[in-house]
Amino acid sequence: MRGYRNNFATRGSAARLPLTTEEATVLDVIERYEFKYLVPERLVPEIRATALSVGKLDRYANADGVYRIRSLYLDTRGFDLYWANAREQRDRFKLRVRTYPGKTSPTFLEVKRRVQDVIVKSRAAVPASEWRELLEHARPASLARLSPGVRKAAERFIGAYHRHALGPTLLVDYEREPYESTLDTYARLTFDRKIVCQRRETLDLDASDGGWRPVDHPVQTQTPEPVCVLELKFERRPPPWMVALVRRLDLVRHSFSKYCYGVTAQLTLPEARTTRVSGWQ
Repeated sequence: MRGYRNNFATRGSAARLPLTTEEATVLDVIERYEFKYLVPERLVPEIRATALSVGKLDRYANADGVYRIRSLYLDTRGFDLYWANAREQRDRFKLRVRTYPGKTSPTFLEVKRRVQDVIVKSRAAVPASEWRELLEHARPASLARLSPGVRKAAERFIGAYHRHALGPTLLVDYEREPYESTLDTYARLTFDRKIVCQRRETLDLDASDGGWRPVDHPVQTQTPEPVCVLELKFERRPPPWMVALVRRLDLVRHSFSKYCYGVTAQLTLPEARTTRVSGWQ
């Protein structure tokens, strides 16, 4: 777990990640920055008050102010995507299948690419009953039923899945408390808690209740007290209220990957290989 004392200042004048022509035509592409912090629960009320002073609770939150997220992460047999993240490789990506337990929604096939601090995420919202079929067989008839933008994002996901011989590795499930700014074009603040993981070797989003292992336990996060994961998400430049919040509470950025922490908690890893899996070649 690496800390970044300078916080927003570490970003400097990093260039924006250029999108390819194909990526630019995908309707559901998000290009942004994501800064993470491990914050003690005692600081949450003050941070929450700041979020509510500039915005509101996300419209998808339940009556209790949270919703659950479950992601199935894919990787190679040698855990190349894990090692790229653990080594903080400059150009790396993740593939995950995401759903929202308790909600009626499609299943999302997500490609999350990172170059330095810039995040580019594309996702295809596909019928929950069809995502396995799409991933395993990618029949033209099934793809043809999707809208053009969703089809491009699905083909991008499926292409990376087969090109790199990926397979199911880990389920990660957690509770999110989300806020969105009403002052900015795009700015979000979220708290993630109750992060648990479960080993997975099949293309399946269901899980046994007794198979979960905690990811955000102080033993895992190496913190003296219970913490939650605070994420600040924004485009181009951080809003002034985010900068003021970080400085006022002296928050320190951390490199915290739910997938990497989950793998560490669940699996015995093979030795790291010298080969790398990156980009889309």
